[in-house]
Amino acid sequence: MIANFFNQTRPINFLVLSIMVFMMFIIALINANSEVLDFFFFIKNGAFLSAAILMIFVLNFIIRKNSLSEDNSYAIFFYILLWSFFPNTFINEGVFISNFILLFAFRRIYSLRSFIKTKEKIFDGAFWIGIASLFYIWSLLFMILLYAAILIFRKADWRNIFIPLIGLITPIFLSYTYLLVFNDLESFARIWEIDYSFDLSIYNSANYLIPLVFIGLVAIISIIPTTNKSLLGKIDVKSTWFLLIAHIMVSLLIVFVVPEKDGSEFIFLFFPLSILFANYLQILNKYWLKEAVLYLFVIIAFVVYL
Repeated sequence: MIANFFNQTRPINFLVLSIMVFMMFIIALINANSEVLDFFFFIKNGAFLSAAILMIFVLNFIIRKNSLSEDNSYAIFFYILLWSFFPNTFINEGVFISNFILLFAFRRIYSLRSFIKTKEKIFDGAFWIGIASLFYIWSLLFMILLYAAILIFRKADWRNIFIPLIGLITPIFLSYTYLLVFNDLESFARIWEIDYSFDLSIYNSANYLIPLVFIGLVAIISIIPTTNKSLLGKIDVKSTWFLLIAHIMVSLLIVFVVPEKDGSEFIFLFFPLSILFANYLQILNKYWLKEAVLYLFVIIAFVVYL
């Protein structure tokens, strides 16, 4: 039933997915219950909710434009379910905003598979990463992904090596100039206070351990058959898949090093994992297996979220 419904990209799919995001966002706010209910509260969270729903359409655009999966809604459905596994992703403002901005960087990075406007795409990708880093410093690690894309897609001439640095520095320099004009360089200094921690003990609690074990098992089961299938494809399919694996590795690195671990850091894994899971679902021949995978995700989501 679920597999059939999300097997296509129809307007009704996006309506249902938007309603799911709306419901999860409201439940996350109710559970947090830490802010005063004033006008600013409703304006801020209304903007965040709009951004969360907009992510669905941006994600769909990136997937369709770069052929990251077949013509279905599986990836977006998985993305939203992963959201429900870690509801703090809605509450941590810096991480949420940074992830939203990074989607525009990923759009440019994955489109490097084509030979159109390569330098502009490289600059734009680094530019968006630079903006994201102003809200969450560890977003800078996605520069690794940009350089990986340059190497994987064979665009590594000397200009393309230096263009990302220019793109990255541009928004940082503009923010410095803005704060300098208003004599608020302390805010700029706070952005670049880099702290890290490798303490993973927080993930021992059930509300983290259950979804992490489940996601880890599905990822391990998925990655081998999907990689084998990609290796049989054309060169651009292989290259894009290698980039996706690199994306997962960079996102895992962020999870390991961030100092304040509250579950929101897993949002950086949602993009590559949702595509991985969608591609795995596509290669399953038995309908009941597809249904089983999807229902397991839904059950885990209810257990963790509610």
